[in-house]
Amino acid sequence: MGVVIYGVKQKVKITKSLGVQNCPNCGHTVDLALARETKAGHIYYIPLLPMPSLKIKACPNCGLAELLTNEEYKQLKNS
Repeated sequence: MGVVIYGVKQKVKITKSLGVQNCPNCGHTVDLALARETKAGHIYYIPLLPMPSLKIKACPNCGLAELLTNEEYKQLKNS
């Protein structure tokens, strides 16, 4: 009987620093980050099933990840 190794791998890539702002969740003045989270299903560690990526604005202090639409993400990335 063979063993099949499968699962989902997640990667978070910080795209840009949004500068020092107040976090709406924790209230601390932090350097918010613009990031993309990608996931892919894999079999034997080979990514085969890409899943839609999430665009987020993240707080490094409390871990708040605010989901952004494509338009909001593009606007923040280009500003």
